[in-house]
Amino acid sequence: MEQNINRDLPVVQSVLQMNPVFFDKLSFERLGVSTGESKVRLKINQKIKKIDDGKYVVTILAEATQENEFIATVQISGYCTVDESDPAKEHLLKENAFAILFPYIRSELTLLTAQPETDPIVWPVMNIQAMMEQAEKRKTLIMDRE
Repeated sequence: MEQNINRDLPVVQSVLQMNPVFFDKLSFERLGVSTGESKVRLKINQKIKKIDDGKYVVTILAEATQENEFIATVQISGYCTVDESDPAKEHLLKENAFAILFPYIRSELTLLTAQPETDPIVWPVMNIQAMMEQAEKRKTLIMDRE
């Protein structure tokens, strides 16, 4: 069943702006040949650095390691502007900026691990808010604040 829904919605600009966005680091290091027995270990770090009033750099570093096979690293940074007086500023920088940048990380990590004799890493679409909440509980997502 096909359903067309027409809505006249106003365009509302986000209070978090991000420009530019770029990859800082891309690497794939082959350590050996797959034995098919080891699991991929994924580690994600996020860093938020204030560079001026209302201006921040949000950086995400993702590292995928398969023991005795490879280490793949992807790092992306986004330059953000946000109103310093916004009560949601911390949430915007920590979660919204992460949600904006993370699809780039997912895509690039898949491309980077699409190597001969390597199963490419394909992360599913993720609920970033739930991921952040779980990370806070388990402390697996390392948050640095400068």
